[in-house]
Amino acid sequence: MKNFVYTAYDGAGAKHQGELSAINIESAKFKLKELGLIPVKIDYVDNAANKVNELLQFNRGPRLSEVEFLTSQLSLLLKNGIKIDRALEIAKKGIRNNRLRKIVDEVCDDVRRGTPLSVSLEKNLDVFDLLYVSIVRIGEATGRLPDIFADLASNLNFRQKISVKTRQAMIYPSIIFIVCLLSVLFIFNFIVPKFTVFFSGMKDLPIYTDILLGVSDIFRKYQFIMLSTIVGFSILIVRIRKKDRFRNLMDVAALRVPITRQLCYTLENLRFTSSLAILLKSGVVLTEALDYAIKSIGNIFLRKQLMIVKNEIKQGKKFSAAMAKTGFLPDVFDGLMEVGEQTGNLSEVFSEMEKRLRSLYEERVTSLITVIEPIMIIFMGLVVGSVVVVMLLSMVSISDINF
Repeated sequence: MKNFVYTAYDGAGAKHQGELSAINIESAKFKLKELGLIPVKIDYVDNAANKVNELLQFNRGPRLSEVEFLTSQLSLLLKNGIKIDRALEIAKKGIRNNRLRKIVDEVCDDVRRGTPLSVSLEKNLDVFDLLYVSIVRIGEATGRLPDIFADLASNLNFRQKISVKTRQAMIYPSIIFIVCLLSVLFIFNFIVPKFTVFFSGMKDLPIYTDILLGVSDIFRKYQFIMLSTIVGFSILIVRIRKKDRFRNLMDVAALRVPITRQLCYTLENLRFTSSLAILLKSGVVLTEALDYAIKSIGNIFLRKQLMIVKNEIKQGKKFSAAMAKTGFLPDVFDGLMEVGEQTGNLSEVFSEMEKRLRSLYEERVTSLITVIEPIMIIFMGLVVGSVVVVMLLSMVSISDINF
C-alpha cells in the first residue's frame, strides 16, 4: 500500500484535506468517491515508509503469467456455476503475489457491496489494462463472463509467450557481451600486468606493444570510473525509458535499423490483430475496438499512424481501405480485411491473421538469434583475440631484441 495526500470537496462545497492509503492513485480516487468526496488533487507521499515498501516484494507488481492464471481460474469457476464473489475468494487462495492478492481481496469486497466487477478492476489499470476492463464490462452486460474470461486468459497467455520470445532474442547477445567484458577485465587486471615486468626498461618496443601497455594502464587506473559510468548509464536508461521523448526516439530508431525493423513491425501487427480479434469477438463495435487496439500498440510512431485510420473511419471511409493506405499490415492481408468487412466476419479474419503473424514472428525471432549469434561470437573473438595476439607478438619481439 502507498500513502497519498488529497484535497477534495463534498456535496456542500466544503473542503477536505487528509491522507489515505491505497494501492495506486486510481484506487485512492475510488475510495474518496465512496466517501462522497470529489477529489481535485491527489499526491503521492514520498516518505521513508513508501520507499521501504517499494523495495519489498509486497509492492511488486504481478507478472503477466499471474494475471493469466487468475483469469483462467475465474473462467473455470464461473463455468461451474460459482458466483463471482465466491470465485474471487477461491481464486485468491492460489495467488502468491502479495499485491495481486490484496487487489483481488478489494475487488471481492467491492462486488459484495454491489459495485460492478469492471468498475472495481478499473481502479488498478496498471494490472488490468483498458482492454481487459472493457471486455469484462461487455461480459457483464451480455452475461457471458465465463466465456469472456476464457478468451482473456487465452489472450494473456499469448501475450506472455510473445514476451518470452522477445526476451529470448535479447538474452544471448547480453550473455556474450558480459562474457566479453569479464574476459577483458581479467586480461587487463591479471595477465597484462605480469607481462609489463618483462617490458620495463626496454626501448624501441613495437607500437602495438606500447598501445597494449598504455590501454592496460589506463584501464586499471580508471576501470571503476568506467564501470560506474556503465552502471549509471544503465540506471538512467531504466529511469527515462518510459518518458515520451525517449520512447519516441527509440521507437523511430527500431523502425530504421534493418535488423530490427521487420521484427518490430511483426510484433506490433501481432498485438494489433490479437486485440481486435478478441474485442470484435466479444461484440465491441469496430470504432471502439480500434481505439483499444491502437492503445495496445507499443511503438508510439506506429500508434500515431493508426490514429489516422480511426479518424478516416469516423469520416465514413472503409476500414480495409484506410488500413491498406497506411501499409501497417502486410499487403497479403488487404484482401482478407476487405472480404471480412463485406461479410461481417472481421473477428474471424483477424483471428486468422493473428495465427499467421504468430508463426511469422517466431520465425523472425529465430532468424534474428541466428544472425546475432555469429556476429557476437566474432565480436568477442576480435576483442579478446586481438589482445592475445598483441601479447604473443610482443613476446616474439622480446626474443628478437634479446637475440
